[in-house]
Amino acid sequence: MSHWYNRHGEAVFEVPKVKGGMRKTTLGDARKMGLYPSVTTVLGILDKPQLMDWKLEQVSLACYNCPPTGGEPFEGYHQHILTKAFEQVSDAADLGTAIHAALEGHFKGQPVEAEMSVYVDPVARLIEREGIQFNEHELRLVNAQVGYAGTTDAVITKEDKMGILDFKSRKTKPGQPCTPWETEPLQIAAYGVAKFGHVPEIGANVYISTTEKGRVEICWHSYEDLAEAWKTFQSCVQIWQYLKSYRPPQ
Repeated sequence: MSHWYNRHGEAVFEVPKVKGGMRKTTLGDARKMGLYPSVTTVLGILDKPQLMDWKLEQVSLACYNCPPTGGEPFEGYHQHILTKAFEQVSDAADLGTAIHAALEGHFKGQPVEAEMSVYVDPVARLIEREGIQFNEHELRLVNAQVGYAGTTDAVITKEDKMGILDFKSRKTKPGQPCTPWETEPLQIAAYGVAKFGHVPEIGANVYISTTEKGRVEICWHSYEDLAEAWKTFQSCVQIWQYLKSYRPPQ
């Protein structure tokens, strides 16, 4: 699903229907309204082997747990399996959204609901240990010159270096470390350039486990890593614009 922003950084994820109600914003709408694709929308053009492996595993598990009876038509069985395989995705997305909201509230000094404390408290302790200072939260950014937009979780300072921090909820497995997915340094670099006008000095992903409650890990990205990531992201933008035949307004 594509996400879009206007030139002021306001999210335009939906537009009104002709006969009332709302619908998802399309590329056609973006062309008419001069909208900018989100960072994740741009990165959607890339093949993601880890994500694809996970999707194939979910489909295999659904088939294994719900074998065909032999009488139903293929199309019906196919749709049933896809629904079963990915019904957890919306649940995970809802939990991830709730964790992000709770973290934002906590670092703004707001009370945290009891059921969210198991996720928020370990992150707060990690942030304190790392000596991270939060400067801005949930900041919406637009890079009109390159042609993208997005929302970053936090602008931070650590040891006089400014950068970008992004929270990620993850289904972890005991004994296996949290390592960045291929596109995550690209996200940090893109948000950093949109915010500062240049590659940020530092970046970080904080991983919050939804399967091992209380487990959090942080992965730092150096300036050198982010500089390479920024070069790659710019190439992704150019490819996206070519494939979509759309260049947002500068």
